[in-house]
Amino acid sequence: MCARCPRVLGRSCCEVSEGEHLATLTHADVERVAAHMGLSPSRFSEVEWLTLEEALEYERRRPLYRGYFRQGPARLTLRRRSGACVFHDAREGCVLPEEVRPTACRLYPFELWPDGTWSLQVERLGGVEEARAEGGAGAGAVCLAVEEAEQLEDVLAAFGTSREALAALGERLRAEVRQHARGA
Repeated sequence: MCARCPRVLGRSCCEVSEGEHLATLTHADVERVAAHMGLSPSRFSEVEWLTLEEALEYERRRPLYRGYFRQGPARLTLRRRSGACVFHDAREGCVLPEEVRPTACRLYPFELWPDGTWSLQVERLGGVEEARAEGGAGAGAVCLAVEEAEQLEDVLAAFGTSREALAALGERLRAEVRQHARGA
């Protein structure tokens, strides 16, 4: 599914505009990727510093991340190289095996809303024509699976997943965030 975005739009969600950050990482994500790739965390992760207000708003809007900033308003993110995730290959997509990928990456474009329902991340999404005009990612980023879908079940099918699988990944992320909040 995701291999289509670069062909149709010229970029994917793993490519971001200047000032935009990639997926939020937990310490568990960093340890898993470092162990698999044999890399120092500084080679693939970086810190984005938020204000206290931004950190509180981040957690309020993203219930899976509640408690993430308990140690301070620093957000671990994937490092960028030439505007894309360091693990992004323009021809092949993500070079990390699915089981090694950060949990946030595995959940994208799905998001648990504050009311407890699953939906789609919409803050970066726009229309296909807008995304094409802007060269793909950034303010006009779009997920083709989302644009082509009539309902959430269509997007789940396009990504080969289910509500149950999303719930399981959501619980995994909650557990990783609890561990992250303890500084472990």
